[in-house]
Amino acid sequence: MQVNVIFFGVLSDVVGKNMLTIQDTVNMNDLKSKLITNYPDLKDYTYRMAVNQQMVEDNYLLFDNDSVAVLPPFAGG
Repeated sequence: MQVNVIFFGVLSDVVGKNMLTIQDTVNMNDLKSKLITNYPDLKDYTYRMAVNQQMVEDNYLLFDNDSVAVLPPFAGG
């Protein structure tokens, strides 16, 4: 199983890419752990995550080819 992870704002600078594919992850906790293992500077940032354009919590289950957006804090106007 794979998920596509898209980084926005300063977070794309932190990981050095706008998008990457992560293999063999079952839920958001697992995904966050893998991201922090590969990109330890992420732990210094606040961010939320959305799956297929829906904000989700840490225990959300992931499915093959889900799109995960990693979003820094933002304000509307």
